[in-house]
Amino acid sequence: MQEFIISCLQFSEDLQLTQNEVDETVRRSTNLLLTRTLSGCLSSLIRRPSLSLLQLIQIVINTLHLEETNIYLENFISELTGTGQDANHVARLQARSMFKDIRAEGEEYIYKKLVSKMDEFLELANYDWMMADPTGQASPWLMDLIAFLKSVFESFTNLPPKLAQMACMSSCQHLAR
Repeated sequence: MQEFIISCLQFSEDLQLTQNEVDETVRRSTNLLLTRTLSGCLSSLIRRPSLSLLQLIQIVINTLHLEETNIYLENFISELTGTGQDANHVARLQARSMFKDIRAEGEEYIYKKLVSKMDEFLELANYDWMMADPTGQASPWLMDLIAFLKSVFESFTNLPPKLAQMACMSSCQHLAR
């Protein structure tokens, strides 16, 4: 991002623009890179069927951290262009909202992928859902499903607590149904 911003600044310097116009041009170009290119790439990555649940969780965790980078990009541009950091910039960076949108999309796919994976476990197994008398042992298929859920729930530790709780609750509700 910094190299891109520096390149935009170098390009803009030869256009004989005012300092504020250079700042606006750099911010507008950076916004286009973030909102069109990066957003589109992340969105298409999240939608890939081959993306594993753990990869999807990592993308959501990464976007949480990337949301916080907006202020650093704002400051970096202000320092490079020599403009103040006032709130009157016409083209404010939209990184925070873009990463928040991508994170929300990723969260939705976490739920879908988790439910899909649970359904795979249930479809592969030959459960006796109406067993009259308990045998005293848990089904090996259910034990595998529980082990899978345990490992997934452990990977939720770096997610926001509310998201982790919702994913755990949703998966338990789905399993109960």
